[in-house]
Amino acid sequence: MHTLLKKVIKERFGRLNRLQQDAFREVSSGKSVLIIAPTGSGKTEAAVLPVFNEILEEGLKPISALYIAPLKALNRDLLERLEWWGKKLGITVEVRHGDTSAYRKAKQTKNPPQMLIITPETLAVILTVKSLRKHLENVKFVIVDEIAELVDNKRGAQLLLNLERLAEIADFRRIGMTATVGNEDEVREWLKADVIVRPSWKKSYRFHVLYPKPTEKAMELAEKLSLSPEIAARLRLLWEIVEEHGKALIFTNTRQFAEILAHRLKAWGKPVEVHHGSLSREARVKAERALKEGKIRALICTSSMELGIDIGDVDVVIQYMSPRQVNRLVQRVGRAKHRIGEVSEGYIITSNVEDYLQSLVIAKHALEGRFEAVEPMGGLDVLAHFVVGLLIEYKKLPRERPYEIARRAYVYRDLSWSDYLDVLRVLEDAHLVGYDEESGLLYLRRGAFQYYYENLSTIPDEVSWRVFDAKSGHIIGRLDESFVMDLEEGMEFVMNGRSWIVLKIDDEARLLKVRESRSLESAIPSWEGEMIPVPFRVALDVGRLKRELAFDFEKAKDLLKGVEFKEEELRRAFEEIKDEPFSTDRDIVVESTPKATIIHADFGNRANEALGQLVHSLLIMRYGRVFSVRSQAHAIVFKTPFQLNPEEVKGYLYQEPESLEFIVSRAIRDSHAYRWRMMNVAKRFGALRRDAKIRRIERLFEGTVIEKETLNELYHDKVNVRKGELLLEMLKRGTLRVKTELRGEPSTLAKLNMSVGGEFLLSGVLERDEILELFKKRLLDHEVVLVCTNCGWNSKTKVSRLEERIKYWECPRCGSRMLAVAHPIDAEEFLPVLEKVRHGKPLDKKEERVYRKLLKAADLIDSYGFDAVLALASYGTGPDTAARILGQYKGDALIVALMERERQFIRTRRFWVDRKEEKEKEDKSTH
Repeated sequence: MHTLLKKVIKERFGRLNRLQQDAFREVSSGKSVLIIAPTGSGKTEAAVLPVFNEILEEGLKPISALYIAPLKALNRDLLERLEWWGKKLGITVEVRHGDTSAYRKAKQTKNPPQMLIITPETLAVILTVKSLRKHLENVKFVIVDEIAELVDNKRGAQLLLNLERLAEIADFRRIGMTATVGNEDEVREWLKADVIVRPSWKKSYRFHVLYPKPTEKAMELAEKLSLSPEIAARLRLLWEIVEEHGKALIFTNTRQFAEILAHRLKAWGKPVEVHHGSLSREARVKAERALKEGKIRALICTSSMELGIDIGDVDVVIQYMSPRQVNRLVQRVGRAKHRIGEVSEGYIITSNVEDYLQSLVIAKHALEGRFEAVEPMGGLDVLAHFVVGLLIEYKKLPRERPYEIARRAYVYRDLSWSDYLDVLRVLEDAHLVGYDEESGLLYLRRGAFQYYYENLSTIPDEVSWRVFDAKSGHIIGRLDESFVMDLEEGMEFVMNGRSWIVLKIDDEARLLKVRESRSLESAIPSWEGEMIPVPFRVALDVGRLKRELAFDFEKAKDLLKGVEFKEEELRRAFEEIKDEPFSTDRDIVVESTPKATIIHADFGNRANEALGQLVHSLLIMRYGRVFSVRSQAHAIVFKTPFQLNPEEVKGYLYQEPESLEFIVSRAIRDSHAYRWRMMNVAKRFGALRRDAKIRRIERLFEGTVIEKETLNELYHDKVNVRKGELLLEMLKRGTLRVKTELRGEPSTLAKLNMSVGGEFLLSGVLERDEILELFKKRLLDHEVVLVCTNCGWNSKTKVSRLEERIKYWECPRCGSRMLAVAHPIDAEEFLPVLEKVRHGKPLDKKEERVYRKLLKAADLIDSYGFDAVLALASYGTGPDTAARILGQYKGDALIVALMERERQFIRTRRFWVDRKEEKEKEDKSTH
């Protein structure tokens, strides 16, 4: 080791830890190395110190090393850390990414640093910069940080191909860093490392899984913040943990939920800030600094804080709701007390029985070191970009050369010649690449440069659409294109906590014309939509835990040994479901209710998506497109217009495994996810321009390599066909059973799964009980006309004012109890009709309907009191529908039913409008 480096190490650490010593030895012996260790192990120094040593010992020319980090935010911390070493050692360290100024880039070209920190996308740029290429020939080391963030997506595939481009001009060793993963050897091969270096010690964790119930104090908080007692109980518990431990990171699974949780805590007066990827850099830095300096007690964050951002010492990590994956839990909790030898402590606060059982299983897997494998991903669209990049570098190349270089990368080792030729055909059709048959050379065509630089990132660009409120005449906000692609005229969506109906979609102007729908049901959150999927193994073990709880509670407790939980909470959780249908690792349950059929299945999001698409396709073949399907980690939910026979649905599950892929591929071609991904795949191929405005794209690329790549992407991210085939095989062999239940009311688990969204749906930001409260508040604020159906007296009022008045319900003019509540338009139509009735004049059909409508409304109020007022005030609920709903529901169930009715009315309102118009025409023709 160089004497200067020895001196600086002594100043910084005293001495290297064992992991750093092992990495130093392996790298210095000339090997490529993969370093696998938990957060806080000193991985960064383990990777860079042998590199710095060689730069000093050998006097390596710049650029001697590239440090590739997946996040720009990570680069900022790295730069501060690595610059410290650089200054002490006399080694120049600089950063370069999309936000680096032109002046700084020019300076780097003239006087390059010895170590350059870049993102994967920046590598694709600098390979084509002529003035930098001569310096890139000097690269002796490439360090790739946070490899687990790259392996299972197209950014990683692009990085591997670009490293092979670099290997054409430089001879370098690879050093990779990652937190623990379930397929270490495969990740080593992915990187092309010779050895894996791990710490000699085992990281210790303590996981507490909590399922709080409301207490008296929680009730007080609930009243103070206008929350449900359950939410208040979770908030109280959360803050008690913060108070007990000191500085905290609170992780949530979505950005929206981080925002709403922070809002609730701030409303309670707690010192917290939010940290997620959608916030500006300034906002994130400010929040990080506030925690570091002790100005706040907790940072509420998403995966943006999983990676090595320096926020100083953290005493505890709290995960709000299940982390959904073992890797995520360990990475997050590892941020607490992350020095070697310290025990990292984490709490999971769960919100329902499913969330609780899932969290227990994940915590147990984490203690046992059962991490998820990260599935390497290639991509033919990424290959297209690579081919154009090579031609930008070399101008002309033999046709087989890009193919040979690509196959050196792990994820393209099995690339077929025919797939490669298909990629070239798309590039030729897009006029990006040409092929000279005589010379056998590929060459660049006009437009190739623009295509290459527009497609440096494999992450889709979000084009935003303006949303125009027809009533106010104002633009009320913007929506991402990925959301808009799933909208059609007549559909409703949620924005800024309010619900809107789409009146018109203007593709050319990228404008949505809308009006407020007054229905909040679609705001029910789909937390799963943007969350990482629950893996097959985790979901299956939740099923096993339920089975053991049913047969032997003590044995079930043994399954969770090591996890900190309260026995009374586990008993309470199982009490909630034990007398109702639930699935296990050996049982699927098909539960049929009047409005939905739920397949309870513990196989995780991606396997359930395959089963869901299979059953949905077979239902459509029999009944047409009258069902919607959502697949979640532990259930598949079908909204149905009538009650299905569960035995029929059970029969659909007994299909030949070989038929699954064909059926699923046909089904997902109809999905929003397919259209959205196809558009982005086509752009990455160069078959569509970046600013193309196409919402219905599927027909355009049918039967092409673009269609093939779109399906590959969906199979990798959303639908696990292989696991689906395994389940069908188990059903065939009888190792998996199917039970059926016909019910009048949904079970606890069914209700739970019916109230959250699925894989292909987008979400709002509110919890269900909050939405019910908002919906009821909106009904109470609604303006109606109180009309006496006897004498015609009328008065405009708010629904809320009628709650007390119902006790002395009579007309102030004539004393009649036959008072109706009506919409102002209905009241206006009724009064002249009543006048005709009182004078004994005959009524036409339309007038008769108007008259009977208000008489029935008055009857309902006489029978059901204020419940009838609420029903008649809700959107789309006339007296006939109100009578049916009031006969079935009371209390909260009534509010839910009215909300569901609004949603249904909005979706089918065109049908009702058409029928009304036909009726009016019919009435006119009879007169």
